[in-house]
Amino acid sequence: MGDEEEHVDPKKLTSLSDIKRAYEKLCEEEVAVAERLEWSVGNRHHLEARLSQLARLVPTLQLVQADARQLENTISFTHQLANNVSAKVRQLDLAKSRVVETQARVGDLLDLEGCSGGVATALAQEDYETAAAHIHRFLAMDETLLLHTTDSASKAENVETWFDRLRQAEKELSSLITHKFDEAVKREDMASVDRFFKLFPLLNKHEEGLKKFTTYLCAKVQESTAQNLAAAQNLGPREKRSHVIWADTFTLLFEGIARTIEVRQPIIETYYGPGHLSLVVEMLQRECDRQAGRIGSEMRKHRRLDAVVSAVRSSLRFGAGREPRADQPDPRDLDTLLGELTLINARAELYLRFIRRRVTADFEASLPEAAEREKKETEFEGRLSQSQLVCDMAVIVGDYTILEQFYLNESFKKALIMDTVEDAAHTSSIVDDAFYIIKKSIRRSIASSSVDGVCAMLNHAVTLVETQLAEGFRQTLRKGFPAQGYLDLNQAYTVLQSSLQSTLQAGKINSTTTDSDALRQAFLTALNNTETSMRHIRSLHASLEDSINSAMVGLSNTARAKLDSCLNDLKATTGKLALVVEFGISQLRATAVKPRVKPWVDIFNTTSHDIKEEEFASYEANDPFSQTLMVQVDGLLGSFTSLLTEENYKALVGVLVSEVAEQLEKAVFKSSFNRLGGLQFDREVRAIVGYLSQVSEWGVREHLTRLTQMATLLNLENLAEVSEYSSTTTWRLTPSEMRKVLQLRVDFKADEIKRLKL
Repeated sequence: MGDEEEHVDPKKLTSLSDIKRAYEKLCEEEVAVAERLEWSVGNRHHLEARLSQLARLVPTLQLVQADARQLENTISFTHQLANNVSAKVRQLDLAKSRVVETQARVGDLLDLEGCSGGVATALAQEDYETAAAHIHRFLAMDETLLLHTTDSASKAENVETWFDRLRQAEKELSSLITHKFDEAVKREDMASVDRFFKLFPLLNKHEEGLKKFTTYLCAKVQESTAQNLAAAQNLGPREKRSHVIWADTFTLLFEGIARTIEVRQPIIETYYGPGHLSLVVEMLQRECDRQAGRIGSEMRKHRRLDAVVSAVRSSLRFGAGREPRADQPDPRDLDTLLGELTLINARAELYLRFIRRRVTADFEASLPEAAEREKKETEFEGRLSQSQLVCDMAVIVGDYTILEQFYLNESFKKALIMDTVEDAAHTSSIVDDAFYIIKKSIRRSIASSSVDGVCAMLNHAVTLVETQLAEGFRQTLRKGFPAQGYLDLNQAYTVLQSSLQSTLQAGKINSTTTDSDALRQAFLTALNNTETSMRHIRSLHASLEDSINSAMVGLSNTARAKLDSCLNDLKATTGKLALVVEFGISQLRATAVKPRVKPWVDIFNTTSHDIKEEEFASYEANDPFSQTLMVQVDGLLGSFTSLLTEENYKALVGVLVSEVAEQLEKAVFKSSFNRLGGLQFDREVRAIVGYLSQVSEWGVREHLTRLTQMATLLNLENLAEVSEYSSTTTWRLTPSEMRKVLQLRVDFKADEIKRLKL
């Protein structure tokens, strides 16, 4: 039993039940003890062997104990020794640091004495580099500490005298360097300018040196811009680069500043250290703002930009339907101006990206902490985004957008006036002309690198497609498709060519037979134009997306989202065009398909399907319905094959099949069938389905599924087969319709049909 077992006290056994429980417990303990004793006796030899092994290990354990005590003593001694050594090392380190500090102070005193004498000698010899180095060493010393280092009043007085001399030399040298720098600037002695520019940081005058040097660089920018501006003003209109001379002038300004930064940045980083480039860039940017403003003013004057924009604004404000103003520009003349405006903004964007990249790299080199670096970059970006150059470019982009919109509108109007249809062409010239103009304008806006400009032109293209193209095609389709007679391709093209000029000039179609044929062709051309426009938009969307990705890199997430939204709006115009195509196809169905299909299908009711064997065999050789229907359908489709695009032809086949199925379903419910009539109807349906599948080159069985299932029901030998077909067929017919079909069989009883479980 375990040690935790409680001992039974006999004195507490006061009842018979307690005595019995105690007895049972003692019996259990006796059995357990007996088992334990029996096990011990049985394993006696094994236990004795283990005990003998332990006895043999006692001497070894004694040796281990002695070694452990010796190791403990060794470790304790080593610990005490290490503590003593570390204390000595700390004392030595403290002494060493004090010795180093003393040596530094002694060195400072010696340097102070040397600087005091050396700076005077260097100034006398006009060795300004050496004098600036002595002053730089002097400025790095702690005056109070050196005064407390001296151990006598006489030495302290000498130290104060040295400091006074060096302070006076600092003022004198600072004045000399400033004066010499200004003289070098006046003489335009670049070597001397660089020489004295490098001395300012030695005197701890970093900001002053950078400002004076950048002022000199700004003067050089101003001088070069004046020369470039004069050259642009004197360039003749027939010179090679006259059409982009102002863009070239802007480019020379941007390239000059960028080259200045690229050349001077290593000097600034070497002698002034990283983190100072932003001051230089901001000063140069202010000068760039002034010079760009001068160039922009001259450009507007020579190009008469303000007058042109004003005339275009008035034209756009009054809209279409009014006579053009006398001062309204010719869209062809705007082509060159638009190209120049986009080029100007593109060069400005390229320059600004260069500036941002250089300053960001300088911040990364000088500011290791990300938070501080991000703060500095945000402040710089805020100042740059509010610069006059950015504002001027925004105005130029605004003017460009207005002129481009006018150019797009006027070019589109001209394309409408010149709209023609060539022989054997499915579409008229307006489709290719319109999308060529739209693509040209949007690509030009992409070349400007302006996100707002691109979005504006994309939005205007969307408006143009929806209000001009889609609505124009819909208006033509609303005039309807005359259904008299079949279309003859050669006749239609001849009529269209002969009446095209009169139609465009009069703005309406005369009510003559010839004009009726022209109206049919105009309807089909508008339908083809709409479907072709959808394909052009999908192609244009993919092309513009690739152009934007390659030309406009490094865009922010916000700018990228704006462009994607406008591109998606352009792509979404296919939905409105699809509605126009759907409307046109519905017009064709109403006027060219439905009126012809109904008489063809009515023949079905003139032929009995309650027939005998002789009639069934006769019908097999000469089908009175399906053969005639296929000939008529073939004639109708043949008249449209060469007049419609592939997609429109497929849509026409779809509505024709749907109409045939719908009319034939109605005709079936007006007939009655026996067993042979059902077989004949099944044969007719199979022939029609096979023919339509062949001529259309696409699946039409889906449209004829209900009709095929009706033929299956009418072809049954008995009503018991209905359940067999139901287990393997997904019925398109409702149970009510299935019963109605079965009731057309004269040999099926109505009561049995009602009892069917469908």
